[in-house]
Amino acid sequence: MDYGKQHKTLLQTIIHEGALHEDNGKELVIRLFDHNDTTKVLNEINAQLQPLYMVIKCVNCEVTGQLYWIFANTIEDKTARLHPEFSQVELALLRNVYSEIVTSNNGYVSSTLCLNLCSMLSVKLSKADAEQFLQKMVDRKWLCRKDGKYYMGVRSLAELLQYFKDTYDGNIQICTLCDQELFYGEKCKECFAMTHVYCLENYARNGGLGCPKCRLPTSAHNRPNDNNVDCMDVEDVSQIEIYETTQSSRRRLKRRHE
Repeated sequence: MDYGKQHKTLLQTIIHEGALHEDNGKELVIRLFDHNDTTKVLNEINAQLQPLYMVIKCVNCEVTGQLYWIFANTIEDKTARLHPEFSQVELALLRNVYSEIVTSNNGYVSSTLCLNLCSMLSVKLSKADAEQFLQKMVDRKWLCRKDGKYYMGVRSLAELLQYFKDTYDGNIQICTLCDQELFYGEKCKECFAMTHVYCLENYARNGGLGCPKCRLPTSAHNRPNDNNVDCMDVEDVSQIEIYETTQSSRRRLKRRHE
């Protein structure tokens, strides 16, 4: 099938959703194309997007393992693509939250610390306004939240990875199984290797035992229920530069030049 109206409808849906859950994407493909070959359809769309330096990425949520289709830029730079409705002080808070997540030892930051970060902003932001903004970021899948903790959202994984790599080079971990960057995963107590939770579960289902690197037995990881997890999304995008992180976080960074 040539690139046509059905492809445009699917693309517009992904752009509108920001991050379209794979199950919903598959249902839409079946309705539009009368088949379930999603790989073929996404490849046809990406062939049209390539000259525009855009792509549909398939990204797993690090907390739930669920797969999302995300419309993203392929140009690697140090800018973030965020909605223009957000103020500079809100984006400053988000940068600080990112910094705390990336430089933490566990890949998440508590909601209490997120609200306390308001006191570090140059412009006052009330905790009530901060809570409302963070909820928007969860709803729009820039962040993921579970049990009072914030994790990296799938939109951030898809669109801001180069920024994180440029800014926090020494803090980015690599999954032992898929060789992709990760922020939250299972850490081996013996060799300290990091593995995506969903990668480790697939590994175990296929007969793998213990740490994929040193074979030390790993603790069972209970995947959170979807009802306890929120993941965030932005309908329209505009470039907004993400500036430097907070002073307290910068002191912990392992910069490339150190």
